[in-house]
Amino acid sequence: MIAYARHQLRHCLTLALLLASSLLAFSPEAAAQGRRSGKSRTLQRLEQERKQLLRSIEASDKKLQQLRRDTRNEEQTLRTVKEQVEQRRQVVAVLGNEVSGLQARIDTLSGHIGRLHRREGALLLRYRAALVQLQRIDTHIDPVLFVLSSQNPAEARERQRFLSRYSKAVREASVALRTTRAEIEATKAEVGRTHSEKEQLLSLREAEKKKLEAEEQQRTAQVKDLQGKQQILAQDLSKQKKRAEDLDRKIQAQVEAEILAAQRRAAELQRRREEARRRRQAQRTQPTPPANTGRSGRDKGTTPTPPPPPPADDEPEERRAATPGGYAMDANERALASSFAQNKGRLPAPIRGSYSILRTFGVHQHSEHNRVQVNSSGVDFGVNGDSRAYAVFSGVVSRVFVIPGYGTAVILRHGNYLTVYANLSSVAVSTGSRVSTGQAIGSVGASPDGSSGRLLHFQLWHERTKLNPLAWIKR
Repeated sequence: MIAYARHQLRHCLTLALLLASSLLAFSPEAAAQGRRSGKSRTLQRLEQERKQLLRSIEASDKKLQQLRRDTRNEEQTLRTVKEQVEQRRQVVAVLGNEVSGLQARIDTLSGHIGRLHRREGALLLRYRAALVQLQRIDTHIDPVLFVLSSQNPAEARERQRFLSRYSKAVREASVALRTTRAEIEATKAEVGRTHSEKEQLLSLREAEKKKLEAEEQQRTAQVKDLQGKQQILAQDLSKQKKRAEDLDRKIQAQVEAEILAAQRRAAELQRRREEARRRRQAQRTQPTPPANTGRSGRDKGTTPTPPPPPPADDEPEERRAATPGGYAMDANERALASSFAQNKGRLPAPIRGSYSILRTFGVHQHSEHNRVQVNSSGVDFGVNGDSRAYAVFSGVVSRVFVIPGYGTAVILRHGNYLTVYANLSSVAVSTGSRVSTGQAIGSVGASPDGSSGRLLHFQLWHERTKLNPLAWIKR
């Protein structure tokens, strides 16, 4: 009887130990730790990336609003909109990746639940087998009698440890079974939460898609609007270019005409100098007529010799050009040109009081469209206060003429330097009159492009060469 009980107990203990080892093989603690770890690093990274992109979109939106409030630069606004659209597209892509990651986690958790169910079934079978064996032991043998029937104390202690290990194994099997079932429920709960998060992300992605569609429509509309504005701008620039070319042609024609006239005056003066020189030479070489010593019947005295002709007037003042083929100047004009050149960087502005520079000299980018270049032969001054134009240096009014798009223009000559004042609504000087530095020469007209405010177009020439006025004006 005792031998049979011993055999049964050993058999049950073996089952219990196998049951405990299988529980350890399933590693519920590791599985629970994996479950408690929550989202994977990939999902966490995607979530952080999405949040960063949304912050960038928010910053772009603020920048866009600021641009629309403070500037008229349509191209910069369009670039910001494009950046925002691209960021929104990235958000949608990240959300799609997050949804895919959550679905993958749902699939992983579902597979884990399946494995837990299979483990639960195996544990349940073994636990039930251990209970059956335990019931058999309780039916056939008394554990106390089993210990007391030992042949010696050592055997009694071994049997006691044997029964203790068996009971512990059964208890561990029960705990493992409960733990597995708890993990199944926890994993199912996590699957539910993941499903809910997935649905939220899907809703968020749909909302972001709608925003993306709206922003892309806005970008398309802005592109069309910008293209239309660029077409209008191209037409306006063409008109401005034509007006500027007409003005430059008239100024150039005036420059050439005055250079030619000065050359003719210089040639005429040279011819007069040569004639005077020949007269003097002829006078010096002409013989003196002999004295008349005879008496006439009517005149008893001597006839006086006529006095020699007076000496010729001083030779006409020489006119010469500073450069070959340039404007031929007399001494006063040369002094005026020299004084003008010495005042480079110190000339007063043609505008008094507050003003702004609307367009500078030379080739430069358009103020609103970076890809558009404009060319200016002078400087456009925006008049904020005094609406009159003033001479930057003393000189002579060379010409007053009207040009379509630039109103009335006045050219002042300062030796071989010229200053041009265009877009005048009225003129206070006339051709040939002398002006002094700072003298008002006319009133500035409205801006030719139709914008608000008054505009003065100012140019500076040296002979046939256009100069940058801002290099000569003190600011």
